[in-house]
Amino acid sequence: AIRGIVRGKVAQLMLIQIQQLKADLLQAMDTIDVLVDANRLNVQLIAGIPALLIVIYGTRAALLFWSNIRMKNFRLPHDVHSEMSDYLKKIEECLVLSNYQLDAKCEERPTISSKECLRPKEMGELLLLLHSYLNLLDYMSPPFPSKQCNSIHQSVQNLLLQGQMSTTRQL
Repeated sequence: AIRGIVRGKVAQLMLIQIQQLKADLLQAMDTIDVLVDANRLNVQLIAGIPALLIVIYGTRAALLFWSNIRMKNFRLPHDVHSEMSDYLKKIEECLVLSNYQLDAKCEERPTISSKECLRPKEMGELLLLLHSYLNLLDYMSPPFPSKQCNSIHQSVQNLLLQGQMSTTRQL
């Protein structure tokens, strides 16, 4: 009976059934391979988007960290921007007040011209404020585009033309 099962019709039918399963499995695997190949671009895009976001935000964090290391203290760009705008307000205030004092002198003594230069104390205060402003600008240069930084430096150089530091010219 066992010899009949091993050499008989049952064994032959089982081998045919196994070959049929093998052929069906190979066909299904080929279909899956074709489907995966067709969707390869979609899968790459899905995998690439998080990688791109990680690179963008990682680069921003690294630049912020590097600029904070250069400044030797950890301040957010928003805090630096507000400090820079405070310096600009103080610079404007310094120029306006010195111009006001010069206008008062001109009313007392009409011989004084309105193009009188700043006094040493006012000049020193103005230069200190400008220096502080430019230090913040230089040390926070990664968040600021270099073209704008160069433009601001050029404007300050034009403001401080040698021998022509009058308050009316700077206002």
